[in-house]
Amino acid sequence: MGSFVRVWPADYNWHAAPSSDLTSPTAQGFAFPSEPSGFGFREPPPVEIEKSSQVSAPGYYLPWLVSMTWLAAGQQATSQKPGLQEVFAWGNIDFAYPTRAAREAAIKSGAFVPESNLPLGLEIYENRLFVTLPRWRKGTPATLAWVPLDSPSKSPQLIPYPSWDWHKPGDCQGITTVFRLNVDECGRLWVVDTGSEDILGSLTTVCPPKILVFDLKTDKLLVRYELPKKQVKEGSLFTNIIADVLTCKKTFAYVNDVFRFGLIVYDLENNKSWRVENSYFFPEPLKSVYTHDGLKWRWNDGIFGFALSPVDQGRRFLYYHAMSSWREFRIDTRVLHNETRATTDMDAVELLGSRKRSRGNSSGQSMDRNGVLFYNLIVRDAVGCWNSYNGPYIPDAQGIVEVNNVTLNFPNDLKVDHEKDQSIWVLSNKLHKFLYSKLNPNEFNTRILTMTTREAVKGTPCEPGYVIQTKRGRPCNEL
Repeated sequence: MGSFVRVWPADYNWHAAPSSDLTSPTAQGFAFPSEPSGFGFREPPPVEIEKSSQVSAPGYYLPWLVSMTWLAAGQQATSQKPGLQEVFAWGNIDFAYPTRAAREAAIKSGAFVPESNLPLGLEIYENRLFVTLPRWRKGTPATLAWVPLDSPSKSPQLIPYPSWDWHKPGDCQGITTVFRLNVDECGRLWVVDTGSEDILGSLTTVCPPKILVFDLKTDKLLVRYELPKKQVKEGSLFTNIIADVLTCKKTFAYVNDVFRFGLIVYDLENNKSWRVENSYFFPEPLKSVYTHDGLKWRWNDGIFGFALSPVDQGRRFLYYHAMSSWREFRIDTRVLHNETRATTDMDAVELLGSRKRSRGNSSGQSMDRNGVLFYNLIVRDAVGCWNSYNGPYIPDAQGIVEVNNVTLNFPNDLKVDHEKDQSIWVLSNKLHKFLYSKLNPNEFNTRILTMTTREAVKGTPCEPGYVIQTKRGRPCNEL
């Protein structure tokens, strides 16, 4: 069992419902039963698939008519929508040092090398945007930082989180390297620290990988959990985390091992974790070669992108995919909550289907309260979507929110926030050029963009009630 530090404030209420500020699932009418009994799944409302020229249900008449109009035009419908709006953009990253002298000293010593810093992951909480900066090369002074969303600057300096003291080199009580993070419905920030640095060089593991949880109301540490050695393999790299909240006390977190193809399930209430392995966590060799902007490379990255579905009568799914794959999978989270079943039931994973048949590699993904899955298409410079209530996971049911080879050049992470009127947030960062070529510091290389989810689905098959038109017979998914 990993080490664990309890630092709960004396008045911290474990049994409180998730914060209403974050529009909790409970507030949305979802129930989190303390002991789920049976699957009892209520299927989403049926959607009429083309069977005849008649539409029997009056409620589907308008979507059917609109769909037929789109098909008659011979193209996917496009409606006027604002598109993703740029919030921030950076060439080289800078940090908010306490003094100018401290910054100059850091540059002189090599502790801060501006061109070595590239944001990778993002999260949003109230008026704060969080970004992660993995220690790709030497010269990254802080691996987790934030900026206020109301900053008057388009390229604000990054503020280390929770403070500079957490980012001292070689301090295993602090934070070493973070790739991605997650904000939950209880106002907590979940961080998985890989413990590695100089990732593009020697890939040195200087500290054990661990899970950290912060209270975003106070920025105080709530949990420090070191992953047990038996759950960490030689060459493991833990890059993503997502929290599955039943109650603020009864919470599970899922962490991926992208290089050794495993899933860590952490049980917060009982302070324990277990490792799950499945052949469906592996990459696909034929989808491991990437080409973009004249560059070609190979990544053998396994299980990577996470998203959690809304809760429906006590049932929730974890959606995931490998980076080097075009397929999407899901698993009932109640399977993962049971250590015995999670580690022995190899058939619990369900293959949903494949993304668009052209360059469908995806990194980040997130699902909104209406069951719409948004995902990045990294070498297509695009954001895609699929409505889980509209039909099966087939290419015809998937839409493109936006394509832009300038502002979305290598969209790397994507999140849906917790606001009442939800928005998607995208971070693009030209990672392929950073890794295999060179970034131009006189251009914007990292961008943060956003738009509401309701605007994002307009004119796509992800709109509520859209009728998926398929050929007769069994839909054909790519093998």
